[in-house]
Amino acid sequence: MPDEQPGTISAEELTAITGLTDRHLRRLATQGHYPQPNHGRYLAAKTLVGYIKYQAELLRKKNGKLAKEQLRLTAAKRKDKELEFELRQELYVEKSVIGPALRNVSLHQRAVLQRILEQELAPNLAGLTPIEVLERMKRAVDTICSTFREGVSGWLDKPPEATGLIPVKSVKLAHPITNPAPIVTKEPD
Repeated sequence: MPDEQPGTISAEELTAITGLTDRHLRRLATQGHYPQPNHGRYLAAKTLVGYIKYQAELLRKKNGKLAKEQLRLTAAKRKDKELEFELRQELYVEKSVIGPALRNVSLHQRAVLQRILEQELAPNLAGLTPIEVLERMKRAVDTICSTFREGVSGWLDKPPEATGLIPVKSVKLAHPITNPAPIVTKEPD
């Protein structure tokens, strides 16, 4: 009787053992994991060994993905710890601390820029030759740039405190066009 060939297993028995459909089992046979069935019967030993190897391969692939995911997680944790360490060493300043400080420096620089351009440079250019205008413009640019450098370097020398505020100190500007009174900002209380 062809149904009971020794050393073979029926498709129904194999689906019951593996939990796969007959179509899936045939696809695995086509892919070369085990020999093709003959009249709905699979060679038992070769088919089961091939199926076990197939499952092991799936497990290796899954573990490979898991290992890659674990490596990414480990790298992310390491980066996080490095950042924490650098923050503790004061190599970085948090955004919540630096934001108000930068706004303070920026507003001061804007006020200086506006004062120099509107009150000191513009009124003094009337009646000058182009060469004299260029010379005064260069001096104004130098003054503005030095003011910006001083603001930034002053902030970098004494970074914001834990409150997120920068202590503001008196600033004296050496202005080549006109020697104005120094700009004095209020010290924090």
